[in-house]
Amino acid sequence: MPGCLLTPPPDDPCDRIAADLATAGWSVCADFLAPGQVTALAAELDGRRAAGHFRPAGIGTGMALQLRPDIRNDQVHWLGESPETAAQRPYFDALEQLRLAINRHLFLGLFRFEGHMALYPPGSFYRKHLDQFRGATQRKVSAILYLNPDWTPGDGGELRLYLDPAGEGAYQDIAPRGGTLACFLSDRFHHEVLPTRRERRSLTGWYRVRE
Repeated sequence: MPGCLLTPPPDDPCDRIAADLATAGWSVCADFLAPGQVTALAAELDGRRAAGHFRPAGIGTGMALQLRPDIRNDQVHWLGESPETAAQRPYFDALEQLRLAINRHLFLGLFRFEGHMALYPPGSFYRKHLDQFRGATQRKVSAILYLNPDWTPGDGGELRLYLDPAGEGAYQDIAPRGGTLACFLSDRFHHEVLPTRRERRSLTGWYRVRE
């Protein structure tokens, strides 16, 4: 059909991320959103924090949910399943394009996305963990968009992704620079957030399959 692009160009960022997931199991994409879109999301996060919407983050799920500040001491505000504000719309649109690309490359049958805003005050962290709860396998791909302008190596707060399935040995540190998207297979990579020396903001979520 004239004018119909049957496959995305090879430099399409969503296709590149999906190809990385298919080969290495993880991917880092700088400038996943435009700077103005990242700034708008950061401003919304700040506004929701000022309005008292954030709560201490827990570990576990359901009846097993508990607060363990020795393991994680960040704060979160959960998002809906569709954009609630103009600032969220480009983010959700980009996530949908990425979901389609991942399904094309990995045939995972990703169905929906769940996520929250995350705020790490100075000195906070999240110890090593997997993103799949015991006995629950619906989360397949983790996706973290960072909202921090002018992040420097001395600021800490890196995402440490352990490349060994046992969660030991080799690792990759990912700086939480504004606009960067980090993705990885949720059941494969242990990871942690190293202690941060300045406020660290992100949108953290998971692509899920049908339950």
